[in-house]
Amino acid sequence: MALTYKGKVIYLANIVSIARAVGNISPKEIEAIKKIQESIGAGKIELNKAYKAAESPDYEINPVGYWSDKVKNLEDVIYVSMIDGWITDKKKQSILKFAKQINLKQEQIKYIAAFFTPDFARVIQEQQKAPFNSTCIKGKKKWYLAAWPKEDIFQAQKLIENIRAINKRKVYVDGVESRWDEVFGFFWCAGERNSARRPMEYCFGPDEKRLNIWGCKQAMMEWTKWSDWFGYGTFKNTGLVNKQVCFVFDKKRIRHELEINLLKYRFCPYLRFNLIEAVLKELPDEVTPTDNGPWIYKRDYNDSPGSIRVKVKTADGKYAYTDDYYSSGVAPKSVVIGVDILKKAFKSCGYNIDEVKGLLEYKG
Repeated sequence: MALTYKGKVIYLANIVSIARAVGNISPKEIEAIKKIQESIGAGKIELNKAYKAAESPDYEINPVGYWSDKVKNLEDVIYVSMIDGWITDKKKQSILKFAKQINLKQEQIKYIAAFFTPDFARVIQEQQKAPFNSTCIKGKKKWYLAAWPKEDIFQAQKLIENIRAINKRKVYVDGVESRWDEVFGFFWCAGERNSARRPMEYCFGPDEKRLNIWGCKQAMMEWTKWSDWFGYGTFKNTGLVNKQVCFVFDKKRIRHELEINLLKYRFCPYLRFNLIEAVLKELPDEVTPTDNGPWIYKRDYNDSPGSIRVKVKTADGKYAYTDDYYSSGVAPKSVVIGVDILKKAFKSCGYNIDEVKGLLEYKG
């Protein structure tokens, strides 16, 4: 759920308050705060009120919204605080206080604290463990180089953790400079997977009582009736006499959406691109939505491009009524359909079914 008007003001004021903890806010911090303002859907009025509130010497950090909002607020606070490449002790104290206010676990708070204090000796130690490691001089400064094959990139985890607070860092993929978070964005999720009680279920979603058939929860394309991707396609009429409506999935669009959503997780060692292709192949090319079949119409509140109008007449004893609504796609009637697709995909990829037996027994 989106933050309220008041919530957006408090969210931004928390960031501004910590950013100005040592006096004036730098141009980089101002620009970063503006981007955050836009990302949460706040206007200039909310931003101005946030600045005014944070200027008060009595202002206290006030976590706002759901817990996920509070964690995101903390992330934005850290981002702005480190935008200039360094962070003061006063800001560190405020950030750790914020972390305690939102009831983060002790190990999570220690993780944040360690984020600000890189141990350079440990950095060098981890850098020298890389399959390729060297040093060079660039711009009269010494640079430390480390490289791994793509398939072994997760072995760089300890080094990445130790340099996360260092501003002067770069990453190259196939000789081309890349965005840091688009290469190592998977680390936190892979770490959560490693500590999960059932790692396979963590990736496929049943640990949160939901299913995604792509094998990665970061695909953001779950097997639920309200998922947008079930509307990626077009309706067409079939049959010459008794015309039926059929929905044809746009698999190219589905693949494109997956590529975008999984871009910064593409180096994750647990991401199975061959399985994704197999699932896409096993997904029906087209389905016929019916009231009693495995696929039903996806209900929309309003008409939209590509949607159709659905009218269903129902008789109940002496009474009859018509259910009239718009539909822009289809929806599976149960999770069993998705599990069946997944079962076929596992088989085509040569997976040992015993290894995924628990996952395939998921009933929703």
